[in-house]
Amino acid sequence: MHKADYLSIDGRLGYVEIAGDGDDTLLCVHTAGQSGVQYRNNIDGLVALGFRVVVVDLPGHGRSEPAVDGPITSIPYYADWCLRVLDELSAERRYLLGCSIGGRIVLEMAAKASDSLEAVVAMECPVSPVTRSKWRQPEDSSTPSVRDQTYFSNLALIGSDVPAETAEMIATMHCREDWHVTRSDLIGWGRHDLWSRLPDITCPTYVISGGDSFGEGLRATADRIPGARFESIKGIAHYPNQEMPDFADAFKRWVEELRPDTAAERGGNDV
Repeated sequence: MHKADYLSIDGRLGYVEIAGDGDDTLLCVHTAGQSGVQYRNNIDGLVALGFRVVVVDLPGHGRSEPAVDGPITSIPYYADWCLRVLDELSAERRYLLGCSIGGRIVLEMAAKASDSLEAVVAMECPVSPVTRSKWRQPEDSSTPSVRDQTYFSNLALIGSDVPAETAEMIATMHCREDWHVTRSDLIGWGRHDLWSRLPDITCPTYVISGGDSFGEGLRATADRIPGARFESIKGIAHYPNQEMPDFADAFKRWVEELRPDTAAERGGNDV
């Protein structure tokens, strides 16, 4: 059974969906401009693995109220907000799952608070030694509509093995986003300086790449994290949890490989 709740954090209400009652809490973080609806097809499978699954809408996204100062351009802010959510829910054994900007957020959380985390799975979130201070969206009379840009750019980010009907649904659902929020998220991505702090991540970590997407950048990210594992999934691209029909099975394997009782088997092995 799923339960919805609103938590008051930093003076605004954040929407949280909670399912399951396991001792292990799994926080799921969505992609730029989106919301927790991206995990709608994953929740039951993750609950079946024994997790209490917590799916957030970041501030200004989905059903969450905007932050007091408007759209956020800081991934560390989102990371602190998510840590506050876990504190509010009295989560003790903490697991993190995030994709794209959500992957960056969970890596930032791990760099800040590895000692409090059981394991992290970060998908499609390459970290570079180079940051960009700003992100611009060119506009003129020939620029396609925001909806068309969103639809076609996301359609291009979906793996070659994904059925056309699934790809269509992913791209169409993305068109629900607020472009001002998405732009702020992407500015936050460009400003995010995490490369030098990746070695601070000491909790068990899995970095996942869609084989049709950011492979080498994600391998380099994993190589900077002590003991991290890396996997590239053939035929999948930027949205593994939405593109893979067997995502819960894959997540089960990743977590089993990262659990402390199998830590001796880690060591940066590639799959």
